[in-house]
Amino acid sequence: MKRLTLYLSLIFTALNFSPFGVNLCRADEGRTVTHSEINWSELAIKDVEAAYQLSVINHPGMHDVRNPGFAKQLEKAKQEGLKLAVKAHSSQGFAAAIARFRTVLQDGHAGAIDTLPSELKPQRSWPGFSTVWRGDALKVYYSELDTVAKGDKLVSCDNTAINTLLVERVFRYYGEVEQPGSWWNHGWRLTIDDGNPFLSPLESCTFEKADGSVYSLKLNWRIRPDDVSGKLKHAYNGDKLPIELNWPLKDIAWISMPTYAPNEQQQADYQTMLSAIEQQHDKLMQAKAVVLDLRHNQGGSSMWSEQIASALWGSEQFKYGRYELHKNTQVWWRASKGNTDYFGDVVASYDKASPWYQWLKTTHESMQAAYEKGEHFYVEIPAAEQPALPKDASKFTTPVYVIVPGQCASACLDALDSFKLFANTQLVGAPSSTDSTYMEVRLETLPSGFAKVILPIKLYVNRPREKGFYYQPDIQFNELEWTTQALVKMIAEL
Repeated sequence: MKRLTLYLSLIFTALNFSPFGVNLCRADEGRTVTHSEINWSELAIKDVEAAYQLSVINHPGMHDVRNPGFAKQLEKAKQEGLKLAVKAHSSQGFAAAIARFRTVLQDGHAGAIDTLPSELKPQRSWPGFSTVWRGDALKVYYSELDTVAKGDKLVSCDNTAINTLLVERVFRYYGEVEQPGSWWNHGWRLTIDDGNPFLSPLESCTFEKADGSVYSLKLNWRIRPDDVSGKLKHAYNGDKLPIELNWPLKDIAWISMPTYAPNEQQQADYQTMLSAIEQQHDKLMQAKAVVLDLRHNQGGSSMWSEQIASALWGSEQFKYGRYELHKNTQVWWRASKGNTDYFGDVVASYDKASPWYQWLKTTHESMQAAYEKGEHFYVEIPAAEQPALPKDASKFTTPVYVIVPGQCASACLDALDSFKLFANTQLVGAPSSTDSTYMEVRLETLPSGFAKVILPIKLYVNRPREKGFYYQPDIQFNELEWTTQALVKMIAEL
């Protein structure tokens, strides 16, 4: 079965999309309309209603017999979004309504995202310190307060346990509460204020130091200085390495893959790295460890990890293992008019010389035929040919450690599927994120111009990795610092 993740992961998309134009003002018969004159409630109501209707028409879940509760869940998302929309009197109230519609669905590949430009967002406030989630606790990562030190653990705020606050305040608007990776991704949000009018700032918190002593602090919220962002650069994923093979120690190889959605230069970097793996394969087989670094990776195309796996373990061994894993998997493409037209645009944008062009063209034509016949799906059946059983097992038995960040989803999860086909692979770091069986998102602008609906266009059937599944690390790494230096030190000591 040919597989190609065509689009960036949702998190990457959300960070880069903006509405048509970023000005605060809109033209209105020769005059400008200021931020305060925008009826945010009206915009939020229209957008939630439109996001719901577009999802009804296009989302594969509406016709997924394996998920009979989807329609009811989508209706609940609309109602929850509308409850906030009617009370939204600011840009952040608008954003909260859109976010609530999304989080009720508990799927990173569905819902809606606001695309408000920075000019429409209030400055972020903080209490003088920032936090990150590590393992099972929220810890201070950076502080400008004499009384609060890096590494101190937050125990409670306003007489409520931190875990409860995260569920009530953070996961109501962000992430997926049942997924440990989401706690790594979004735990830091508890100690910032983005102006959500439906949340009152916390007043006081209790901390625990490394020696077990406890202290409390009344919080003083103020605008976070611009220079703090630089100090938090490594808080989440650590430093970001280029796409390359290098040797931080003489017997440890480091293969960094910060993205599977490479730009033109990064695609060239991947080819250079693949050549380096081929040229240095004998050395890699004699190494103490090979590290596959997925920090910062937010998905993209699974072909990059497949090429890496083939280069390391052998093409025949990988292809056979991949086939055995996915031989019963089918892809059901939701053949709505919107999805079909969109896929046609994708085909038109591709170079006919691309190795993917014919598959894309065939898929679009099959979707179009299904749509014209009134069928809900075009079902893509796996290829009938079975790769030959490799004569030998892979000779590459060097211990492989895959560094997994909490946001690893979509094509990043596909990479874990591929790497874990081989017994010499261990996962290091955080629990991964998760996927539903609904994939390949497209975005459509909502009526306000300040939000987009997220519409998956295909459904996996019989995928071995069920919806909601996430990878737990074989070796947890709960240290505050996720820098390359810290991780090299840890790998060297294994």
